[in-house]
Amino acid sequence: MKAFGKKAPLLRTAGSRPGQGRAALLLACGNALRQDDGVGLRIAEEAERLFPASRLRIIAAPQFTPEMAEDLAHTDLAIFVDASAGDDPGAIRVAPVAVRAEPLETHRLDPPALLALSQALCGHAPARAFVLTVGAVSFGYGDTISAPVRQAVPRALRLLGNLVGGLGGKPAESSSRRRRPAS
Repeated sequence: MKAFGKKAPLLRTAGSRPGQGRAALLLACGNALRQDDGVGLRIAEEAERLFPASRLRIIAAPQFTPEMAEDLAHTDLAIFVDASAGDDPGAIRVAPVAVRAEPLETHRLDPPALLALSQALCGHAPARAFVLTVGAVSFGYGDTISAPVRQAVPRALRLLGNLVGGLGGKPAESSSRRRRPAS
């Protein structure tokens, strides 16, 4: 997965749409060139190897964008993954996310605002949504993730498996189709 010229964003689609057995959606964000900030992208890369596209659609990008609202409208389970500067390095937090009731401001989108945008523009937001964060400490320039954050990735993947497994699926080896999001 690549970002900012060096690495390209990842988008894996399963082709599921309403009424076709919707896959869960993983929206991961981060900057792979800012050390621990790339942990969300690392989790997305590993999840792509573990989960079949029919169970988990993956979108990884430098930040959450308004265009992701349409993807949210086509799933019943969304999982947002990101680094957290407010938690101890390597600490993992999973919390439910609800649609934001306040007025929308699209300049900076966090998970509740993105869910609200999906509801407002597309008429649907996922019935269940979670944010999975990994505590991070190093945000300097570089593509190396610190040891505590790197060690948290397998634990985060197990938690992700528990969330996706609630849909009746489990992690499995698979090949996936990739396409780049439209610019």
